Amino acid sequence: MGFGFGQRRGGQLPAELTSFVGRVDELAQVQAAFAYARLVTLVGPGGVGKSRTALRAAAGLGERFPDGVWLAELSALRDPELIPATLAAVLELPEQSGMAPLDAVVAHLQGRRLLIVLDTCEHLVDACAMLSDILLREAADVCVLATSRQPLDVPGEHCCPVSPLAPDDAVELFAQRAAAVVPGFAAREENRERLRALVHRLDCIPLALELAAVRLRAVSVEELVARLDDRFQVLTGGRRTALSRHQTLRTAIDWSHELCTPAEQLLWARLSVFAGSFELAAAEQVCGGEELPVGEVLEQLIGLVDKSVVQRLGESGNRYRLLDTLREYGSERLAAAEGDGSAALRARHFAYYRDLGRRFEDGFLGAEQPALHRSVRAEIADLRAALEYAYETEGRAREGLRLAARLWPHWRASGTLSEGGYWFEKGLERVPEDCSARAWGLLGTGVIGVWTADLATAVERMALARESAARAGDEQVEQFAEAYAHGLAALCGDAAGLDALAAVRERMAECDNLLGLVVLGYEAALLRAVLGDTEGALRLCAQGLELLEGSGERQIYGSTLMAQGLVRWLAGDRAAGVASLCRGIEAASEVDEILVAAMCCHGLAWAAA
Repeated sequence: MGFGFGQRRGGQLPAELTSFVGRVDELAQVQAAFAYARLVTLVGPGGVGKSRTALRAAAGLGERFPDGVWLAELSALRDPELIPATLAAVLELPEQSGMAPLDAVVAHLQGRRLLIVLDTCEHLVDACAMLSDILLREAADVCVLATSRQPLDVPGEHCCPVSPLAPDDAVELFAQRAAAVVPGFAAREENRERLRALVHRLDCIPLALELAAVRLRAVSVEELVARLDDRFQVLTGGRRTALSRHQTLRTAIDWSHELCTPAEQLLWARLSVFAGSFELAAAEQVCGGEELPVGEVLEQLIGLVDKSVVQRLGESGNRYRLLDTLREYGSERLAAAEGDGSAALRARHFAYYRDLGRRFEDGFLGAEQPALHRSVRAEIADLRAALEYAYETEGRAREGLRLAARLWPHWRASGTLSEGGYWFEKGLERVPEDCSARAWGLLGTGVIGVWTADLATAVERMALARESAARAGDEQVEQFAEAYAHGLAALCGDAAGLDALAAVRERMAECDNLLGLVVLGYEAALLRAVLGDTEGALRLCAQGLELLEGSGERQIYGSTLMAQGLVRWLAGDRAAGVASLCRGIEAASEVDEILVAAMCCHGLAWAAA
């Protein structure tokens, strides 16, 4: 129903891209249900309009929930273990030291009056049921609005069936969508009966109506009704018995598929490999080749947009997506048509997102860093799909683990360290042998231990990473792990640790390991400050800022300003400390770095108090 978007930071409700028609009774039912139920599930078949109805209902419930309405879109998520971390990110909840994401979410929600919308639960129904049950039991003022093709079966759940539109509303929806195809089209007295016959034939299913409206480019309403009648009589053997609604929608999608050219049909099938929204470049590189040259992908994509199979997203319209129901259909066609060819398609999909990870790593210390962060955020659903593919495909696990490691700045910036740790651990299970990828994975879990104050894990993993890197010949990881190990030793009381850490940084300088120098610069500054060496801490911060000045890099620059600001403030230089913290939060905001922003705000709160 013209409803397409990617997960927004902070769970904001999306703007409606097309007009909303009808659903007065359903919206009233949802409003009334929350007077006595805290979990309301909109249930109905694919294409019936559950998501649009839920978002319209949620928008009207804002006054009841002073702490907000938060949307978690789950259609692109495939791993149930990531649901708590996904909800934590939606709530803009930074990782809590020593707390699992679910525990942190529950702790955050206790005492708050808010509504969580879990959209598209059917493929994760057990995990969504468990999450909803815990939230209802542990957070007394939190309510949940879910959409699913089946109930969650949680105690206290109230199910609101979402049926096809009322006939008059269905006519209005068809007329509005048809007007976008044929300017000036409207439901008038002379065509109203034919339109009623048309929407009746399509069981008033919104998605079926939208797909049918596209045909008005080629035929009149009269011909459209006649052709539908012919088609349904063939399917029912000439009987007047109606098909089930599932069959009606399937038939409407079949019919829309037949309207496409062979090249458009092939692209539709191949686009089903994308878990979330995608850009033209991704469609060309992943879907082009073997019967569909790369140079022809744009033309066929335009055709699918014109036929309402693919949606353009956003104000600039530079991203696209398939509705879930149409993606499922395309996936079935892909499996039936390409056979072993789908393996090559999935390999190209992985290669595209593996290369995005490489670009993220290679460009991290330059001016393109903010844009690369935005790209990774926009593509996270397909990056997850690429990681799953790598871990499930023989011979790909090392590449998958290395991709997870390349994304470390994203895991931290987005406040999803637990998700990063999940992908590291999953990869380490599949890559037991010493190699560069394993060394990076061990280092990643150790660094997450540092950032989340899990020092026991940090100490253990740094030692393992150092040993694995030495055996694999990865000097960069070895230097990182050794430096962190010395820093942890100093934190635990080993006076020699600081000098040993400084010696490693000297070696980093000798071999031009700029990333190591600047990361271990602000980390070592914080350590020296904790141990009482304010002058040494500020000297390290100044060195790090000088190394990064003018590069356009923002994440480590902001981290260093944060460290400088906290040290200055604690040393009594309050005005300079606040200035550094303000500059730090500005830099962090350019890459949406949650951890640095939170720590800057912490320091600014000291100043305000």
